[in-house]
Amino acid sequence: MEWFSFFLLSFPEAFLMLAVSFALLGVSIKGNIKSMIIFSLVYGGVAFTLSIFMMNSIKPLINLTVFALLVVIIFKFKILNGFIIGIIGFLLLVFFEIILLLPLTQIIPFEQIAASPWLRILAGIMTIHLPLLVTLLVIQKFKLVIKVPLLK
Repeated sequence: MEWFSFFLLSFPEAFLMLAVSFALLGVSIKGNIKSMIIFSLVYGGVAFTLSIFMMNSIKPLINLTVFALLVVIIFKFKILNGFIIGIIGFLLLVFFEIILLLPLTQIIPFEQIAASPWLRILAGIMTIHLPLLVTLLVIQKFKLVIKVPLLK
């Protein structure tokens, strides 16, 4: 992966996954914006590095664990809360990737997307970033909050 993929894919993806999870669980986004940016930089860097050096089935588990641990460390949540936030973010990520990337690969072959850095970035923006952003805006507009007793 090219270095600019970090700023165009990994960093925004981490920020949006965290923001959607926070919005869904009623955690303040405006009050945590600096910490969210720091989290996104660190987690995005880890995810980007793992994308370069690791291509096996354990990578998503490592990503989820790092995501949850960074939530615990940076936002001072309990470990269970960190994993709840991480699981919500990853479920949304996988949902959008499956639902939107599969039809896209019918138009543009996956091999072609994977071979071109700019097609990969465009596919990421269309299938992950935009849907996560729309989800975040819908959650905030309609005040859709899940009350999880463990987060108290």
